[in-house]
Amino acid sequence: MKTDPTTAAAALAAAQADLDDGRLQSALTAARALAAGDAPATVQIEALRLQAQSAFHLGEQGETVAAVQALFERLGGGGLAYPSRSALLAISAVACGELARFDESLAHLQQMLSVAARGGSFEGYVRARSTAATCFALLGDPWAGQRLLSELLGLFQGLPSEASLEAAVRNNHASICLRVVRLARDAGEAADVTEAIEHAHASLQRVREIVRLTGDARRGALADIYAAEMALLRGDAAESASQLQRTIEHADASGQSAHVRFLKVLQAEALIAAGAPEQALAQLREVAPSIREGHCLGLRIRCVQQLHRACAAVGAHEEALDHAARARSLEQHLLYRQLHAQSRFLRSRLELEHLYRYRANASRSISSRPGALDLTKDDAS
Repeated sequence: MKTDPTTAAAALAAAQADLDDGRLQSALTAARALAAGDAPATVQIEALRLQAQSAFHLGEQGETVAAVQALFERLGGGGLAYPSRSALLAISAVACGELARFDESLAHLQQMLSVAARGGSFEGYVRARSTAATCFALLGDPWAGQRLLSELLGLFQGLPSEASLEAAVRNNHASICLRVVRLARDAGEAADVTEAIEHAHASLQRVREIVRLTGDARRGALADIYAAEMALLRGDAAESASQLQRTIEHADASGQSAHVRFLKVLQAEALIAAGAPEQALAQLREVAPSIREGHCLGLRIRCVQQLHRACAAVGAHEEALDHAARARSLEQHLLYRQLHAQSRFLRSRLELEHLYRYRANASRSISSRPGALDLTKDDAS
């Protein structure tokens, strides 16, 4: 016997309200039950959408991708209008990227860009390209993402009505700049470190201005996270650890479990740098079991790396070696996936460009011969 449509619709509305108000776990629990139950088909479809969105915000990326795939299988080629389809393709592209499923990520990214282009709105255009920047960074090319976001930021000149959208792009820009900082630091490129930190700082300063004007607490919370990471990368480890503690408490109270996991690993890194490896190790041992398959692979790698550093600092050398081996294994897995996807992506572009040039040159060569058919013209003419 199917669930009464009125009851199912009320449960769906309550789940949507939970998501809108930031009660993410409640929204996800309700959406799972509705999607897997015997509710009417229209309710199940909407429940899958809610499940994907709430799972994404909770960092349950494996579940996000599964829910989006199930939804699109139910709908086939239609049934979900823009901007909902574009939004779902965006979160699936990012979720697949965080899981190192890059072929799927790029496929969903291409679909999302196409859907956004047909939508024709400024917001859709900006969000699509911002998502592309995130995907490029996850693919191992944060510089491409940084350039893309820098171009987008130029579009906001004289558009105060789009301040909230600008804040979202600037937070993303700061995040990707900090990826560049880490890579440049590890490579010993001090000038590049300084430049990337300056770019991140400028974006975060602008976000704070926007938050003061709009009161957008969510954008401000993200800026606080990146500001704390920036303090760590600048060498202010103790200040970073202190900032992160306040941010962790806020995220925990808000039920933002994905942020809590990330922040605790980042705080452990700050504690090690500040000379408190015992405290860092205790925190990492607490948070590590909650970072599983289906979560961001980059965060899993960072957690294991910090476990290695903390264990080495406190003299737990055998455990440190185990974590070092695990970190290398995960890093090699990620690098293989990145390089394989980059190779396919680059090869496809080069093959298409070569084919286009070859056909164009061949057409011109043939049409230049006396009496030859002009292949550059339409046959119907």
